Amino acid sequence: MLAARLVALLLLPLSMAPAWAQAPVTQAVAAPDNLRDVPLNAMRVLGSHNSYRPAPSEADLASLRAWLGDRAAGVEYGHLPIAQQLDLGLRQLEFDPYADPKGGLFAAPHAGNPAAHAEMLRPGAKVLHAPVVDAGTLCLSLEGCFAEVKAWSDAHPGHHPITIFVNVRDEPFADPRMPKIAPFDEAALAALDASAQTIFGRDHIIAPDDVRGSRPTLRAGVTGGGWPKINASAGKVMLVLDSSPKIAQTYRQGHASLRGRMMFAFYPEGDAEASIFNLQDPVAEETRAKALVAQGFMVRTRADADTREARAKDYSRLAAALRSGAQIISTDYYAGAPDPLHLGFTVRLP
Repeated sequence: MLAARLVALLLLPLSMAPAWAQAPVTQAVAAPDNLRDVPLNAMRVLGSHNSYRPAPSEADLASLRAWLGDRAAGVEYGHLPIAQQLDLGLRQLEFDPYADPKGGLFAAPHAGNPAAHAEMLRPGAKVLHAPVVDAGTLCLSLEGCFAEVKAWSDAHPGHHPITIFVNVRDEPFADPRMPKIAPFDEAALAALDASAQTIFGRDHIIAPDDVRGSRPTLRAGVTGGGWPKINASAGKVMLVLDSSPKIAQTYRQGHASLRGRMMFAFYPEGDAEASIFNLQDPVAEETRAKALVAQGFMVRTRADADTREARAKDYSRLAAALRSGAQIISTDYYAGAPDPLHLGFTVRLP
């Protein structure tokens, strides 16, 4: 318990730590031996939800409201550039790629920007919330998003591990103004793995093989103490495929226990590939989260969603997330985040 509390403190950026803790935190981070025997699943970090969405301008807000009506309230948030989020101490990011195997599927809105248009014409997954309606992004392609993280990582060697959720999108749109979405088939998923290896390098990725080790299944590695130590994970990233069950099934076909894959993914608790769970509502799923964490699984949850908590100044969801023991807590309102609606709501770890 003490180790978990220590790690929770160590992983806070100084600006979020209480004043009395700032000097000890600096001292502890400079002493790597403190984390030599602390496993990755004992950490607690703050991260951003839909990390690629820029802060909306007044014109953006007006456009979203024209398209979405009352539903626009749920997307009236945004983020700082990726490097600045990491500078603030966030150690979890989320990117939403759409498959674009031939290139050009989402290029039209960027016709006025030659450099951006050229990138969107190239084959490869593109990152955005929704075509046409909500296409603003801080990094156009998934490779570009990965490259920004890698550049920051190279400039900050020894940083605590960064978890990246890759929330693949292939749901069709009924609106005829939207492009036809390409499926995330085996080829598209393999391309994600290849991109991760190319950008980060295998040695800088915490992959399922690293947790499973010599155990028969990934689940056995997770529940049997296979998570690497935080100190040994310095300077690395951990990738998590966030997808529909159908895509997750495709991802593990031919890769039992995700052998050879670069990403973890979401599977039922009893499956050989079970490792990380995405429990969106910690209020409703606090008990389940506690049980999963106690077994050695990793849990990600959210301190707020759809701007509801921010508008109501309601911190009860954050409190439930903290009680749940979830190792990764995502928010749209970390300290220093843009506040386009001037709500004054800020999520901090205690």
